[in-house]
This record gives sequence, structure tokens and C-alpha cells, in this order.
Amino acid sequence: MRFSSTIFFLALSTTLFAQFGRVNINVYDDFTKKPIEAMVTVLNDDRYFEGNGNVQIDSLVQETYSFEISAIGYSSGYLDDIQILPNQNLSYSIGLYAQTEELNELILVKQTYKKTPESPISLRNISSEEVQKAAGSNRDVSKAILSFPGVGSTATFRNDLFIRGGASSENKFYVDGIEVPVINHFQTQGASGGPRGILAVDFIQDVDFYSGAFPAKRNGALSSLFEFNLKQARKDKIGFKAVLGTDDFQLMADGPLSKDQSWTGLFSVRKSNLQYLFNAIGLPFLPSYYDANFKVSKKFRSGDELYFIGIGAIDKFEFNEEAEPTLSNLTLIERLPNSPQWNYTLGAGYKHLVGNGSWLFTYGQNRLDNQAIKYYRNIEKPDNLLLDYHSQEIENKIRVDRNLRWVNYQVSFGGNLNFAKYKNESTIRSVTQNTIAYDQLDVNQDIAQYGIYAQTARKFWQDKLQVSLGLRFDGSDYSSNTNNPLEQFSPRLSLNYKFSPSWSFNFNTGIYHQLPAYTALGFQLDNELVNEKTLKYIQNSQLVAGVEYNGKNNLRITVEGYYKHYQNYPFSLRNQVSLANLGGDFGVVGNEPLDARGKGESYGVEILMQKRTTNDFYGIMAYTFGYSKFSNSEGELIPSAWDSRHILTLSAGKYFKRNWNLGARFRMQSGIPETPFDLDRSAQVSIWNISNGPIQNNAELNSLRGNLSHQLDIRVEKKWAFKKWQLTAYLDLVNAYGSKNPSALPVVNLQRDENNLPIISNPEAPLEEQSYLLEIGEQDRNTILPYFGLIFEF
Repeated sequence: MRFSSTIFFLALSTTLFAQFGRVNINVYDDFTKKPIEAMVTVLNDDRYFEGNGNVQIDSLVQETYSFEISAIGYSSGYLDDIQILPNQNLSYSIGLYAQTEELNELILVKQTYKKTPESPISLRNISSEEVQKAAGSNRDVSKAILSFPGVGSTATFRNDLFIRGGASSENKFYVDGIEVPVINHFQTQGASGGPRGILAVDFIQDVDFYSGAFPAKRNGALSSLFEFNLKQARKDKIGFKAVLGTDDFQLMADGPLSKDQSWTGLFSVRKSNLQYLFNAIGLPFLPSYYDANFKVSKKFRSGDELYFIGIGAIDKFEFNEEAEPTLSNLTLIERLPNSPQWNYTLGAGYKHLVGNGSWLFTYGQNRLDNQAIKYYRNIEKPDNLLLDYHSQEIENKIRVDRNLRWVNYQVSFGGNLNFAKYKNESTIRSVTQNTIAYDQLDVNQDIAQYGIYAQTARKFWQDKLQVSLGLRFDGSDYSSNTNNPLEQFSPRLSLNYKFSPSWSFNFNTGIYHQLPAYTALGFQLDNELVNEKTLKYIQNSQLVAGVEYNGKNNLRITVEGYYKHYQNYPFSLRNQVSLANLGGDFGVVGNEPLDARGKGESYGVEILMQKRTTNDFYGIMAYTFGYSKFSNSEGELIPSAWDSRHILTLSAGKYFKRNWNLGARFRMQSGIPETPFDLDRSAQVSIWNISNGPIQNNAELNSLRGNLSHQLDIRVEKKWAFKKWQLTAYLDLVNAYGSKNPSALPVVNLQRDENNLPIISNPEAPLEEQSYLLEIGEQDRNTILPYFGLIFEF
């Protein structure tokens, strides 16, 4: 009896003092956004919970969980790798896809991987948890996306993504339905990319990544579309999180902002430590930054939601004069400009539920302020000024989207307005293909864009066949070449046919349009818009088809073939090169005389094998074989700067006991085309003193191939759980063995005398005939980047 009593009180005390977590899952119809009655099964222990629109799961001990969400008449959905902390109340949202009411018998279809009627193909979904545990990503979405097929990159430390052979300027980004033009620090104006992402990954629930089959409601995407869906803030109390890493220091908070918990907020601020890390490992440039993210939302009893988001960044740049004086380091210091930059996006959205669907109204304002200054050999004298650049882009965007169900059809329609101002006050000296250019800019240009769309979808033959048809029209008041929306007519068609519950055939074709960058549209000389009569909307026609297999244990295998055809691509009149070859470096793209003669095509095959976490193991194998070609000055299609024929990625990870997680990613990419230097012309004193480095011989555009590039990334993570908080330690080792530089071009600089002055080979000749003696060497190997950090969660 005494022994039994002891066991009883021990069990009781354990229960009383045990620290449990809780999860609230909001379940809604993915199309109408209306709440639905659902059941949530905890896959780790087979418990289930029910609710109408909101399902609460209690008594979860500290562990990593996966949940299956099901509802009558809907395909099942999943939330994977949700980490539960003691005394924490997490909130998630998930939309389920309706099945046709004509089914003779109910067949519950599991949908581990996301697929929509308008995008049954070329759509990948990645959760915040998957991003944070991905080796080599260092908690950055753009780097985690490198594990998927069709995604190429230019450098280990940058986020310049080229998707299916398209330039980095062809990517679009949305956060909770609000367009965010800049998601990276040190953004390349007129393109995208940069060394580090701005968005706080801890506040992202998941990301829908489209490499094709873009829905009609989104304009301007030619190569990829990123839809970032933010998490809901916890409602029980305000929680805090701090990340102290070798790359940055970040503070976060989320929780209720009102007593009735209808107002909630997410807040994040971050300060760079990257300059200290780069200095420690001897890199020649020292980027530093600050950024902030927030979302404040109000949930009404009717189910409506009002929300506000803010994303902003300040970037600074310094040179590391103490870096090892290798030829590569000295050359980078002499060529890179000092590029301070700041940007922000502020937006508001209102989601209104109605009887047969929903409305979404959004407004966003964004601003980019980009500067760059450069003196010859960094000697700050008036005669040495090569670049004094200051430009701003300001946009105000309004969108209206309507989703409804009519009989057995899904119908969506809406429109968008964009009022933009582009400013540029700059002095630019540059060496072009044939001449030396000196541009004095004073630009203040207003540009408006407008668009409407409609899309419908329906299922046939007891859900075996699903068809979606979309239409879109876009225009701009920029010029007579862009103001007629009928000339930017963008139809699209998607099909999905299920041979069996495991096998399906997917197809999409469509035409997409993108207005050239503001740097190109607003380029002025002598108060005249130089490109107004020549530029048009870039047109891209795509065809994508493939088969998909969904097997046991969350296994997915897809094979997709794609073809993309480009027209009206901006083409540089000075350098005789398509802008499709630019955008993978610091600087500005499009700020020059252009016309729309450019054309191109890309095509290839992608294979994906993916396994989401089961039995504590996850992995991705992705392979892409493709071609990317754009026109040269003769109008011939030649390999573009993004023509990486082979891309292979192997990613895997494993959870171990005592909260250890080990992940690795091996990535191999064949060499991308490069343009050789014109060394004889580069050596001329009159040219080098302006170019500050070797110039390319664009008559031999992309005639060389870079080196085969490959790297191994490793991530190790360990968690400790305490009564009211959790500690995580991580090590992310990027490029673990220091691979060879992907560029096969030599490093070129000037030979110098004992006083560090350039040596002129023929000092007695007239100035216009003098030439420097050049020093030529090999590229340094890529640097190993070790990121270590501690994460505190309360």
C-alpha cells in the first residue's frame, strides 16, 4: 500500500510540474479562405483533436511533431517538423483543397506536397523549419531554395538566383500578398540578389516557390515567384527569441497586443556581425547592415482580418585594408565601389469573408535608395572621381483580389495599380564597347502600371482531371509601346490528370510579361528619355510538362521538361550585349541606352526526389540539365551568362537522440559562360584610368566557360530544453573544403614600382598611346564561411 501511494504521488507530482506546449491550428478552405470543421491527428502518438475553424492541441511534451489535418470533402494537409517548447502556445494556419461534390464515394487524398489548380507543376513549398535546418542556408530562404531543381547561383556568399536559365531580374517576391521588391541586403538595382536576406525566417510559416506556371493574379514574373506566408503570433503571452551569431545579432518578440487577443504582433530587429567575420577570415570587403520586420494583425469575430507589415534595411560597405594582399584581394578593393543603400516596404491588407468566398485588399509602399561612389585606386581627388551615383525608386501599389465558388468552378479575378517615381542624380564615367562614356544624369520620372486578371478552375471525371484557365492584361503609361493592355495579353492553361492516387501528369503553358527595370525606363541624357521609343514589355512564352509520383513515407518524385522563349529583351547599344547576361554582381543594371531587339530561349529537364521528415530522416536529390541562350549583336542565339548545363544537389539530414540534428548538402554546377578580357585595350592608360580594371571583349561574348564548381555545406544543431526556455547551438559550415573559384578568368591588375605606382611601358609616347604593364594571376579559391550561433527562446 505504501509503495502504491508513493508511485501515485510521484506520478501526480510529475503531472503537476510537467511543462507542456500547445498548438492552435486554424483550418480554412484554401480558395475561399473561410474556416472549415476539421480534425488534426498528431502523427507522433496518433491522438486526434477536432474543431470548427480552429483546432487546439494540448499537452504536448517538448519534441518535434508532425500533424495531419483532414476535413470531409477536402484533401488532407500536413504541418511537418513543428518544434514544441514548454509553456509555449504556437499558432499555425493551413488551407485545404476542396474535392468535387460529384464523387460517388469519399476517397481521402493525402497532399503532403502543395499543388494548386493554376500551378500543378513547377511549385515547391518549403517551411520555415526546413529552411532553418537546411545545411548551407544559414537561416536564409534564398540559399535554402538552392536545394531544388532549376536553381542556379553565381557565388557562395551571394543570393543571385537564376531560375531555369533566366536572369536574376526576372524573380518576384510577395509577403502575405504584398509585393516586396527588395528581399536582400545590397540589392543589385535593376535585378535582385545580394549577400544576405532581409526577411526574418523565424516569422515565415512557409514559402511557395514557383519556377513556372505563375498564377494570373501575379504580374511581372518571368523566371520565378516567391510567396512568403507569415506565421501567426502566439496568443497566450508575449514570447521572445534572440539569435547571437558570428554573422548577426537578432532580437524577436511575438504575442498578443490586446486583452481579448484579437490584436497580435511579430517584431524583429537585427544587426550585422558579418563585417567582423569577414575581417577575421581575411576577405577584402566588409559589408554591414541593420534590418527590421514587423506584422501587426487584427482578427474579427466574423473571420475578417486586418494586418500591417513592415520590412526595412540599412546597408553599409567598407574595405578591409588589412586583408591578405593577394592579387585577387587587391583587385577587388580597387574595383568595388562604396555602396551604401537603404530600403523599406510598408503595407496593409484587409481580408473580408463573404458567403461564397473572400475579398483581399492590399496596399504597399516601397522605397529603394541606392548610392555608389568610386575613385580611381580609392584616391579621393576630384580628378579621380569615376562614379558618384544616387538613385531612388518609390512605388505605391494597390491590389484587389476576389475568390469565389460558382457551381463547381473556382473563380478568381482582380486588378492592380502601381504609381512609381524614379529619381537619379549621378555622374558616371565608363568604358563601353567602342567609346568612353560620360553621363551626367538628372532624372525625375513618374511611371504608372495597371493590370487586370481572371482565372477559373474545375475538376472533371471524379477529380481525375483538373483544368485551370487564366487571362491577364497589363499596361503602363510609359510610352506608346507599353500603354495598350491588349498588346500584353497573357493567357495561361494548366492541366493535372491523376492516373492513380500515386501517379499524375501535369502540364502548363502560358505567356508572361514584365516591364523593364526603372533604371532602363528612366535613363535620360540632356533631359530626354533615351529609351522611351525603343523599350517594350519583355515577353516570355513557356511550356512545362511532367509526371509526378507520391509514394509512402512522404516520398515525392517529379520529372519536368520546360521550354521558355523570350522576346523584346533590353539590349545594350553601347556594349552590344543583352541585359539578360547581367545582374549577378554589385552595382546597377539597365542605366544606359537600350533597345528591345533581344531574344532568347531556355529549355531543359529537371528531376526531383524529395522525402520530408519520416523516421527522423529527410532528404532532397535534384538534377537539372538545361540550355540558356540569348541573342548577341548579330542576332544569333549564343549561350547566356546563366547557361549552366548541369546542376546537381544532394541534401539530407537526420534527427538524433537528445535533440541533435545533422544536415549536409553537396552541390555541383557546371561552369557558366564568361566573356574574355580585351587585354591590349584594357592596358591603355586612358581606358584603365576610367574602367579601373580590365574590360571585356564583347565581340567574343560568353565564348569561354568557367570552372566546374562544387561545394559541401554542413550544419550541426543541438537543443537544450528547460522549464521556461530553450537553447539551440548551431554550426553552419558553408563550402567546407574551400572549393575552386568558379571563374576561369584571370585576375588582372597593374604592375607597380617600389613606390606602388603603376608602371607605364612607353612613358615617352603621347598620353593617348601610353599603356600600363599588366600583372596577370589566378583567382583565389573560394573561402570557407563558418557561421556559429546560439538561439535563445522564451
